[in-house]
Amino acid sequence: MSTKTWLKIVLCGDGGVGKTTIAQKLTGTLDLSKNREMTVGIDFHHLKISEENLIHAQIWDLGGQTQFRDFQEKFFESAHVLILTFSVVRFPSFLNISSWLPLIKNENLIQTYLIANKIDSNPRVVSREDALKIAQQNNMRYFEISALTGENFNDFQEDLIESIKNALLPSQAKKQFLDISYKNGRTLEKE
Repeated sequence: MSTKTWLKIVLCGDGGVGKTTIAQKLTGTLDLSKNREMTVGIDFHHLKISEENLIHAQIWDLGGQTQFRDFQEKFFESAHVLILTFSVVRFPSFLNISSWLPLIKNENLIQTYLIANKIDSNPRVVSREDALKIAQQNNMRYFEISALTGENFNDFQEDLIESIKNALLPSQAKKQFLDISYKNGRTLEKE
């Protein structure tokens, strides 16, 4: 009997930058008819990466308010993927990237992302060039997305899955890595 492989994905950044919307979009549970409230402390989301290869991820969606920062450092331990998010329309969320970076001490990460969210909103106050510079200085993959409208989201999602696939699956199994099965039963076929 095969056992499931579980990954830990930590999703962090200031409050109100869209982390929960990103997690729900990844897991296929985003319901735009419901009001979204800020996460208090932490929330968890389940992502089926590959049913065939029994790969699952638990997304740790961290509340971004500073009062939670003292106890969140432990949450970064044993993470496999880190997604640090800021809003392109909230300059303080970009400046505060520097307060999140020291929490990333895990050298066993498969991948680290810097995500510029809310590119569908105006006025934009953070330039792509400034954000890309931070990402490059910290060896992070960089994507600009709108989790709300889905703009550029598939590119980020595909890169995330590909990074996990490359780290976990033997080369002969990579060709059989076909699906991202969401909690609600939707499947996105991927080769």
